[in-house]
Amino acid sequence: MGWYKGRYVMNHRTLSQWFDASRHKKDNYFRIRNRDQADKNVVKFVYSPNVVKNRRLYAPCATVYKYYLEYCDQQGITPLGNRQFKKNMQLLGFVYQKHHRFYAGYYQNKVTTAYKNIGIRSQTKNK
Repeated sequence: MGWYKGRYVMNHRTLSQWFDASRHKKDNYFRIRNRDQADKNVVKFVYSPNVVKNRRLYAPCATVYKYYLEYCDQQGITPLGNRQFKKNMQLLGFVYQKHHRFYAGYYQNKVTTAYKNIGIRSQTKNK
């Protein structure tokens, strides 16, 4: 690596190779806090297989809450309200961020709120 005639030059390694090499050095897993103080159903939802806890991820609040409602329906549990769910997610350490943009298509880039450090896996149905 270095400068050549005012341009930054990399030695035979692409940027993706640098990211692959650095990926193994840093642990991106997010550790949950205050498990004993939060609602047990929210904790079970966070540890369900379709939820990914990673420091690099964001998920829209409405999407996470929708998946929480589906999870409660599948388990036969009475879900919390939206505000109580938000309070429990913040208690577990997920940062509530306002004004994080999510592009959903042409003329649909709306300013929304998001939880940081959490992601939702897509559910594939095997037939």
